[in-house]
Amino acid sequence: MANEIKLKSVINFNQLRIPFSEIDETEGGMSTDFVNQLQWLRLDIQKNGKYKYLISSVVDFATWLIQYDSIIIKNDWGYIWNGSFWDRVPVKQVTNMIDVSISVITDRLKVSSNKKRELQKDVKPFLIEYSRGFDDSLKTNYIGFKNWTLNVNENNFFHPKKEMAIIDGFDFEPVPNEVPKTWVAYADYMFGKNARFLWAWLGYAFQANMSWKQGALFLLDPIGGTGKTHFVTKVTQAMFGSSRVGAFKLKNLQGNNARFETARFVGKSLMVDDDATKVRFKEDDTFKSVTGGGLSPVERKGIDGTDYRITAKMIVNVNEMPIFNDSGAIKRRLHIIKTIAPVATATEISKRDVLFPSSELERETPMLATYAIEQYQQAVKEDWQIFGNIADDIVALDPFEQWRQTLVPQLGKAGDLYAEYEQFYMSLHLSDTDKPMSKQAWGRKMVNWYEKKKSRDGIEYLVT
Repeated sequence: MANEIKLKSVINFNQLRIPFSEIDETEGGMSTDFVNQLQWLRLDIQKNGKYKYLISSVVDFATWLIQYDSIIIKNDWGYIWNGSFWDRVPVKQVTNMIDVSISVITDRLKVSSNKKRELQKDVKPFLIEYSRGFDDSLKTNYIGFKNWTLNVNENNFFHPKKEMAIIDGFDFEPVPNEVPKTWVAYADYMFGKNARFLWAWLGYAFQANMSWKQGALFLLDPIGGTGKTHFVTKVTQAMFGSSRVGAFKLKNLQGNNARFETARFVGKSLMVDDDATKVRFKEDDTFKSVTGGGLSPVERKGIDGTDYRITAKMIVNVNEMPIFNDSGAIKRRLHIIKTIAPVATATEISKRDVLFPSSELERETPMLATYAIEQYQQAVKEDWQIFGNIADDIVALDPFEQWRQTLVPQLGKAGDLYAEYEQFYMSLHLSDTDKPMSKQAWGRKMVNWYEKKKSRDGIEYLVT
């Protein structure tokens, strides 16, 4: 939606019929009435009847442009009011739009190039100072939609108010109090009685918090080829739009890739991994922070890293569950739903086209958001659980925990202890490609259990 925004100043100045002489005004049907509405603009009528427009105050111009176009720059982000909520955009997008607006205004008024450059230079620092009072915090009790704001606590809609500073939202107009019956039947066909948990999870994705359930929703298709991924893509794109859904790889939320993979989550409501089959998790620190609402390291190539509180929810498609180590608090983060639909053969696909026609799915799309949010609210109230959750069956005993149980009390050197861990890990013969965690990751685990000491011989751990 932000990419489609055009500043009001540009639109309105392009629509003006601006006179540059008395003849233009008397015979051309043009008018100078707009001058009286702009405190920063002065009209000089020259002896020869020509009109000259002058920008009389840079401060007045900057104030007018900022307020008229509803633009903000704060904490390395730009914000633009789109009539329904504040779109968060890169700062460069705001500054470029300011430059374009000034160019359009000065060109239409035939103001000198020097004045144009002066305005482009002076307006931006004025905007930064003006923006200091803008509240850029997340408003977790409200969700912005096109032409409406939803109060999550009271589950009612009201018309958007710019001063509430609700940041980011959804570029469609919701249809409340109606059930998308075809979509609901489609989900039931794919996931049976656990379909309600999927709807609740999708409704949860509209919330900018992790207050219900931490972790990720895994959609397990043991036989493969049931059309699960097709359904998930279809429903998430219909509900959230392409800009609020992102793709990620679960396997990259560990090791050196983690800080770059988490950057994909910024500004998203839902993240989907199309296939995380046979992933093995050795380091789950990032997974826990991303799915628990804590601060996660975020880094883009060529840009300084930062910490960001991720609230995007995860859906992970798998044919075989990833292997997680039982290293604490991991089981309750794995929410696993099995598909019950048959393999999507040509005959089966034709059958589904009849059962769930595209025309009905499209007609019901505006109902999806409010239905999912209602399911989420009901799930929270009634503490919904997954029927037949298999998390206990797929969590493997952490090799680190197994090794730790073999230790005897000692003050051991870090290098010697890590070498023992490596040897123990390799003795498990987990697979040809499995390798022990890095020494750095091992060290982070060790300090959770043992006192770390520094001596002349290096780092040591007091094993008790």
